[in-house]
Amino acid sequence: MKFQSLIGAIMHGSRAATSAVVFLACIPCLSGCVTLSAKKHTYTASSSAVRVNGADIRMQVNPQGTEGGSYAVSAMIVSAAVTTFDGPFNWRLEATGKIGEQESIIVHRIRTRTSKTKRDEWYPAAHLGKREDFKRVKGSTGPTRAVYQIPGLLVVKPREDGALEISVDLTVRSSARSERKTVVFRMDPSQKRQDEFIFVPTEIVNSIGKSPADWEEAGWD
Repeated sequence: MKFQSLIGAIMHGSRAATSAVVFLACIPCLSGCVTLSAKKHTYTASSSAVRVNGADIRMQVNPQGTEGGSYAVSAMIVSAAVTTFDGPFNWRLEATGKIGEQESIIVHRIRTRTSKTKRDEWYPAAHLGKREDFKRVKGSTGPTRAVYQIPGLLVVKPREDGALEISVDLTVRSSARSERKTVVFRMDPSQKRQDEFIFVPTEIVNSIGKSPADWEEAGWD
């Protein structure tokens, strides 16, 4: 992983072109239908969630790059965008706990290794250390949830770099105690089907004015 590029992505972002294509497709037909026909080269966890201090923790990625040949078509009431998503990736940890137990999660260090290209690098610790609190999902009486968004982009390509191993040194604090542990997430390259993502304009319109935390999250693996 080229972490200088990764940190640079914090300032500049890399999905502007893709977002623009999809958004422009939506503009002329808010009262009609917009379809994003897509396939993506991504990573899927090859191991189950890890447990730290009673919380189940998963690594998730969301492809931010696109291959050449992406395009959008609009015809009055129906619009479509066709694309192939690929790395680099947004990445995050998602932790689920129980109401009244887990309070927060903190990430101290991250190490990434790839199977094909043999990359072995540490993420800059200066960009970690932020605390994320466990919160109950709005309107739910089920488990609590904490999402730790890792700054910048994970600069890997599944087909080029192969399987991915991510070691994370983290702490989960609860009302009773704190537990610090290094956990390992193993992720295999995978390709999702075309036509996986269908975006209905009504959902986009209904999201306007809401907190981003309330929007439906899509595209995370």
